[in-house]
Amino acid sequence: MQAVQFNGQPFSMKVKTLPIPKITSPTDAVIRVTSSGICGSDLHTFHGRIPVKPPMIMGHEIVGIVHTIGSKVQDLKVGDRVIVSAVIFDDGLDGDDAEIGGLGFGTLPGVEQFNGGQAGFVRVPFASDNLLLLPAGQEHELDYVLLADIFPTANWALDCAGFVFGDVVVVFGAGPVGLLCAYSAFLRGASKVYSVDHVPQRLAKAKSIGAIPIDFSKGDPVAQIMKHEPQGVDRACDCIGYECVNAEGVNEGNLVLTQAINVVRSGGGIGVIGVYAPQDAGGATPALKKGIFEIPFGESWLKGQSIKSGVVPLRQYQPALKRLIESGRAKPSFVFDREIRIEDAPEAYKEFSDHDFIKSVIRLDDGENGSLIEEEEVEEKSSAQKKRKRNGTNA
Repeated sequence: MQAVQFNGQPFSMKVKTLPIPKITSPTDAVIRVTSSGICGSDLHTFHGRIPVKPPMIMGHEIVGIVHTIGSKVQDLKVGDRVIVSAVIFDDGLDGDDAEIGGLGFGTLPGVEQFNGGQAGFVRVPFASDNLLLLPAGQEHELDYVLLADIFPTANWALDCAGFVFGDVVVVFGAGPVGLLCAYSAFLRGASKVYSVDHVPQRLAKAKSIGAIPIDFSKGDPVAQIMKHEPQGVDRACDCIGYECVNAEGVNEGNLVLTQAINVVRSGGGIGVIGVYAPQDAGGATPALKKGIFEIPFGESWLKGQSIKSGVVPLRQYQPALKRLIESGRAKPSFVFDREIRIEDAPEAYKEFSDHDFIKSVIRLDDGENGSLIEEEEVEEKSSAQKKRKRNGTNA
């Protein structure tokens, strides 16, 4: 099979021909991948900011078909169409979910490294706990890809912030997860959503779903928002993490946390689902290398704010969000604007890092079902990209 592999060199991905993975435990399943997204958190690995034991196959946003199953997997059969959850859990006999690791995500403390699914096939440990059965066919393929991680994560961000119906929300980051956070806030009854970013096409997409775009390259986003919300907003969601940048494009890891504290009202809440790794090889100081950030906690304490963060409990969100998709109430796949072949993945990583597109998906069914992205949408994005290149911009 072909697979996108990280070999430990930052800003470099390779497509390799590798053996198809095999069952190594009776609770395993091997999935033939049909679609696999490139996620913003993959860029932390690409940038060399997450510890990895190379080589590692990338990818944790996976939809596919069950290829083989272990002898103890009783609730699935070969040929079933499934979502593979990005975070691997083992639901023990005591009923508690134990987080084991992540697919294609590296070796953070207490987290086991597994090969991911930007590949023809992927082995899934504890398959019964980490696969969600789907209807046969291709319907909602791209919507389901987003159920593997970022659509649940977007809703987790709102819950971490303490969101309730009618709230005013600011979402930091208008990449795929930030856009889905803003989208989910509207689905759940937000009265107003601000979307903070500096990439024009991302801000335009945020505006298209009803959010108020705030371009931080044009001034302090807190000041821009406070002109309209003098008491502060009810909730803030950090959908960027420690690779956030300032108006000059320089990484300033504590910036979004600081801005969130400053913009949220007294008694409000902050949800932090952007990655803040406890080990950061690219940290500029000894403290940052250990994930230690300076933030105005005194201000947060005085305001009585709540701050919650952590890894999304995926299976708590997936069934309900799946029903929203199948009922037609939610279509999270609006964030996709690039469909690629696996051999194009190394270049796509570079372009994603440069913000040349919002979200891409690797198709591994040889395109036998045609494009899954609306043709007119692809043409619109392609024209926008060409225009930016002619104007010499690559924000």
